[in-house]
Amino acid sequence: MPETDSNSVPRTPEEPTPQQVLEEMNRCEPYIVSDLVDAFPDASRWTVQRRLDSLVEEGELSKKKHTENRVSYWIPK
Repeated sequence: MPETDSNSVPRTPEEPTPQQVLEEMNRCEPYIVSDLVDAFPDASRWTVQRRLDSLVEEGELSKKKHTENRVSYWIPK
């Protein structure tokens, strides 16, 4: 079975790419996953969270974990 990077390519056309998620954000404004899920009604919360985490790995976003279930993401200056 070939390896695929689930963070880089949407599984279905309705799922957003990391770049589409990034385009919904404003610089220096903090977001939680639920803030961005509304912009992509056909995508699951888990999909949006994976896209955000991939943007963190690429250095496009910063991330802060506040509690076990609360994480903020933002575009650094």
